[in-house]
Amino acid sequence: MDGIALRGITLEIKGVNRVGITHEVIACIAANQLDIIGMEVRPHYIYVKIPPVPASQITTIVERISQVSGVEQATVIPYLPAEERENRIRTILTTVSEGILLLDDQLRVTTINRAAQAMLKMEPGQLLYHSIEKLWGEAVSEIRRCMLEAIDLPSVPVSLLVAQKIPMTFVCSYHPIVSPEKSEQQGVVIVLRDHKQMQELLSTVQKGEIFTFDEIIQQSAIMRQCIETAKRIAKSDAIVFLQGESGTGKELFAKAIHFESNRAAGPFVPINCAAIPDTLLESELFGYEQGAFTGALKGGKLGLFEIAQGGTLFLDEIGDLPLHLQVKLLRVLEERRVRRVGGSKTIPIDLRIIAATNRNLADMTSKGQFREDLYYRLHVIPILIPPLRERKSDIPMLAQFFMQKVCRTTNQPTMLLSRSAIHALQAHNWPGNVRELQNVLERAVYLCPGNEILAEHLYLDIQQDVSVHEEHSSSQSSTLLREQMDSYEKGLVANALKKHASIRQAAAYLGVSHTAVLQKMKKYGLHLRN
Repeated sequence: MDGIALRGITLEIKGVNRVGITHEVIACIAANQLDIIGMEVRPHYIYVKIPPVPASQITTIVERISQVSGVEQATVIPYLPAEERENRIRTILTTVSEGILLLDDQLRVTTINRAAQAMLKMEPGQLLYHSIEKLWGEAVSEIRRCMLEAIDLPSVPVSLLVAQKIPMTFVCSYHPIVSPEKSEQQGVVIVLRDHKQMQELLSTVQKGEIFTFDEIIQQSAIMRQCIETAKRIAKSDAIVFLQGESGTGKELFAKAIHFESNRAAGPFVPINCAAIPDTLLESELFGYEQGAFTGALKGGKLGLFEIAQGGTLFLDEIGDLPLHLQVKLLRVLEERRVRRVGGSKTIPIDLRIIAATNRNLADMTSKGQFREDLYYRLHVIPILIPPLRERKSDIPMLAQFFMQKVCRTTNQPTMLLSRSAIHALQAHNWPGNVRELQNVLERAVYLCPGNEILAEHLYLDIQQDVSVHEEHSSSQSSTLLREQMDSYEKGLVANALKKHASIRQAAAYLGVSHTAVLQKMKKYGLHLRN
């Protein structure tokens, strides 16, 4: 960074404001055959910097200046005020971790700090007084827009070719430098942040939020199989498709996969596609440019795809994504680039996608409610998380965990779960799955009068269980009738084939077509007995 203060002696002259006083002070210095290196004037003060001279000569000059009419005091100070300000700015620029580049109104680099030099792997001479376009390339259009429109453009991802032409991603913020009257543009300040450093910082912040597979409470074989599958694919960048009813823990699986992956240092960004109105979902996912619509923020806004750079984007309830956004999402997945709402340029993305749904997307695809091409693009590694009613051996362990968690939160002594309570929990159908179980145990801790939770302290929807039981019984009855009818039909066809020499004769005997008998023979594994 240039602008180091020149060696010399600085005089501070304090006096009254009158016409000609500055000229007379300069005359005193000229009388000693000295040049003026630098000079500043402000109300009541004149600052003059002269070349180094002997102390005796300085005394003579000060005495002469003190005799000028209106001068109250003349003293020697270390720096001109401008030099002191520059020293402070230089210290700030040297010590901050962000890279700083100052550009003039022609977008030429006038200042670059150490952090920027290290990030860009360049010496000052390679950039100073050169146009920033030399390094920024086409991305310079955003810098020019910042200056001409006098708007801040925060958090702009930029891919630059640094030393040995190695591409690196940075997150830049552009801030215009304008005159006090805002009448003219004077340049731009670029704040440069290394994308990897930002992810490491974010990782440090997220340390307390790390979630691992070990924290998924289970002891059933079906859940162990799901976890083993998720662990095997966690290190890859393949799209994971989580299926399961609401409340089964799809987001927990997504988090565990993220923190087990090579992108654990990056952000985990979840979005529930069903919870955001269609009109806002597009701008949330893809971001928008300034002026894209009424109410758009000045400078635009990053979308979740950009925020999740280097990490994982979790698209929960993907089945609720509107059809017009399904098209745009498919394009992003294919091209690995995103275009903001109202924007014309595409931004490269580097992240992993985990999608989840509690709906039957295959069925929705056949009905035209979900795009078939997107379905197969997402359905790379499917993991079906079972509902709680299919892994009831996990219920005692889960119930104990939730009960102890509530006790700790409310500073209550640890309570006990009775056998009757566990039996009642395992008999329940759990339409709300693990989330419902957690709510039931929390309610029981609050309402139980003693230190042991009994079945009577559990609030369960018994009517719902009865309905499910009746539905199950009806289903069993229907299955039994179908099996009995198939058995009777098989006997009739087998008997006809045994009595007749050909399939056509057997068909005539049964009163059905030749083709129908062939189909029944295939269905029941029968053969013509000659």
